[in-house]
Amino acid sequence: MLMTISLSLDEHQNLVSRLTDDQTETTASAADAPEALAALSEALDALEQDGFGECFWSQASGEYRWVFRRLDGRVRLAVLWCASVAVGFQHVYWGEAELEPWVSALRAEIASVQIPLPH
Repeated sequence: MLMTISLSLDEHQNLVSRLTDDQTETTASAADAPEALAALSEALDALEQDGFGECFWSQASGEYRWVFRRLDGRVRLAVLWCASVAVGFQHVYWGEAELEPWVSALRAEIASVQIPLPH
């Protein structure tokens, strides 16, 4: 399965992630782009070091939880959405890829996002 993540900023400077694979295409976003990029990078560090990493991306209407797990040279990613504690987390995306090239590609994607300086 070819799992890719592309990152960009929307017109309101929210960080938008487009997650795709052979069967699925979906998006997840964060209101605070610098914080979300840092959290994603830290989750990748933990994945490589400990075999497990996670981060949260906040929006006014809820939050996304990203969960990474290393297994036999592969990475598994689950992205979940929670709009309310009563409903809990709902599955948004699940994918798997070869660990090293995928993590390298995502780190390059993180580095490519240009956050504008405040005026």
